[in-house]
Amino acid sequence: MFGESMLATLAFLTTGGSVLLAETWLEWIVQPSSWAVILQVSVGLGFVIFVHELGHFLVAKACGVKCEKFYIGFDIGGMKLAKVQWGETEYGIGILPLGGYVKMLGQDDNPSAAGHEAERARSSGDLPAEPTSDEPHEWDPRSYPAQTVPERMAIISAGVVMNVIFAVVMSTVAYAWGIRELTCAVSSVRPGAAAWREGMRTGDEIVGVGGIDDPIFTDLQRAVTLGDAGTGVEFRVERPADGVIRTLNLVPDTDLGIPSIGVTSPYSTTIPSSLPADARDQMPGALATADPPLEAGDTIVAVNGTAVASYAEIVAALSAVPSEAAVLTVSRKASQAEGEVAETTLEVRVPPLPRRVLGMAMTPGAVRAVQAESPAAAAGIKPGDMIAKIDGEDAGDPLSLEDRLRTKADTEVTLTVYRGGDEAAAEEIVLTPRMVTWLEEARWPSSPVAISSLGVAIDVLPVVASVEAEGVAAAAGLVPGDRVVRAAFTSADEPAEDGIEISGENHNWPYVEALLQVVRLDTQLTLGVEGTDGEVREVTLTPANATDRFLTERGLLFDPVYRMVKAGSWPAALKRGGSRTLEELLGVYRFLQKVTASEISPRLLGGPIAIAQQAGKSAEEGFGRFLLFLTMLSANLAVVNFLPIPVLDGGHMVFLVYELITGRPPSERVVVALSYAGLFLLLGLITFVFGLDLGFIPRR
Repeated sequence: MFGESMLATLAFLTTGGSVLLAETWLEWIVQPSSWAVILQVSVGLGFVIFVHELGHFLVAKACGVKCEKFYIGFDIGGMKLAKVQWGETEYGIGILPLGGYVKMLGQDDNPSAAGHEAERARSSGDLPAEPTSDEPHEWDPRSYPAQTVPERMAIISAGVVMNVIFAVVMSTVAYAWGIRELTCAVSSVRPGAAAWREGMRTGDEIVGVGGIDDPIFTDLQRAVTLGDAGTGVEFRVERPADGVIRTLNLVPDTDLGIPSIGVTSPYSTTIPSSLPADARDQMPGALATADPPLEAGDTIVAVNGTAVASYAEIVAALSAVPSEAAVLTVSRKASQAEGEVAETTLEVRVPPLPRRVLGMAMTPGAVRAVQAESPAAAAGIKPGDMIAKIDGEDAGDPLSLEDRLRTKADTEVTLTVYRGGDEAAAEEIVLTPRMVTWLEEARWPSSPVAISSLGVAIDVLPVVASVEAEGVAAAAGLVPGDRVVRAAFTSADEPAEDGIEISGENHNWPYVEALLQVVRLDTQLTLGVEGTDGEVREVTLTPANATDRFLTERGLLFDPVYRMVKAGSWPAALKRGGSRTLEELLGVYRFLQKVTASEISPRLLGGPIAIAQQAGKSAEEGFGRFLLFLTMLSANLAVVNFLPIPVLDGGHMVFLVYELITGRPPSERVVVALSYAGLFLLLGLITFVFGLDLGFIPRR
């Protein structure tokens, strides 16, 4: 029985995002709008399994092997959704949708049933009149073991071959159909990350990556995830403001569990065509406060009278007046009678958006990274240094330091720096902060806070340094010296989360502060706080609005920037499809190699729920995108199922290679022992990925 239970443990490459918890998943399933997607996903995934099993089935039939069952899904305990007997084969759909199998006479992957199946194959039919050396006389001639070694190898490898063919066909059709792909413009960078250290910023366009010209965002993700961690990845980056193309060699960071350079995908100037249901009454900023209200599909064409053609230009224009109302010139399309579309232009006033604050300051840490070609780099500031004073005054709250330095742009300031964090090695450094018109927010876990005007990224220690007398934190009883060990967001409609760990090793406070700016207005922050006595208590804070600190983006949301990738002919589509399939196959091997080398966290593996979630997302993005997802899944199934693990096709192939070399099959005792080991390995892996999918095992 060639069963594909490994479908539950297929590893697909991820670059972020979260897996839906069981409750959210169930809520999504019961929505009628999701049923068409569910049907499409079910048919697609079922077809990938069907193609694999069909390969085994057709070659087995061609070799004269009796195929007793052909099932999609597993009929555990005889339970099945449907079955039909056609000739000597029972075709059916099993109750457990984790794969499929072809049951051949004389072959069973279950070690406990293998002996019984072998005996059944020896007595199930007439013996050949003149048995050959390759066909032992004790086997039924139509049984699997009675076939020659090359024939059995062909039967085993047929499933993988069919998956590869299927992947090529699906990707070819996808490129003939056309696929919307994210471009490689940068909307923001992660403070301290590889891209940040080399000076990349909002609006930069990646025009080459890893030898690929004019890449799409998927090319970037693949190059970074699967590239050589030692030598790095070559990028060619163009800054539209000056048209200069720089060549950078970026060594990806791995602190997030997967290699990354710390850039986010590109944004357009258009408000999303579908807005969150609570955008008007609970989302902070422009969607709730704009006058007149912004509508889905609006495109911003000017800010305060200055024309803008990109997201980077919008950010630059808004960063010049963060504390003042901005007037957006908006192009709006409206449907007319007879299907015509009329375009109107109107002005929308958007007030400033105060930062949400808690009335306390954390303790500044050392400089984690210095940006290339920045004021700090020119002044000789290095990682490990600590900025203690600015113009003779304590540096204070590290999270408000950038807002304070922006007022000193293009003006000399004197920094008191403790070299290597040693107060005894204090040094005064004179430099000139620069004007900042881009975004460097700590929107990732474990991120430092960016002091963009200087070009440094500073760690924030989870120890309360000061508390405002009339602030939120003081009212909740927090005092200097308290250590925050955990943070969780709660709102009226959402239960409390497990929380975000905060420690000296997990510098997550800047990330918590960044999340605080974008969560619902009715959100509260619950902190686990360790006092100086070592006792941990829980406090709940309701954020207040700052009076002197404002968010550049003002709560605006934008659609991503896509471009259509479509082959001009079927031969061109086949060429693209073949290349994409090869990339997927090699990518799986590279991914597994990085997992075993501890360069990628195994917590990025996905089980059935994660696979279905990704499939559903792909289906919603269009037919071509869904076909590419099936290409990826088919490539995963081909590679993973051919790993040399007993009870998988690859394990059977290893046994057959041994038999081909030695002239005799391996000992039955050895085969059974290894099969049990392989089975336990698979069960453990299935349990692990189910735990990841359901949230029992954290993905970080």
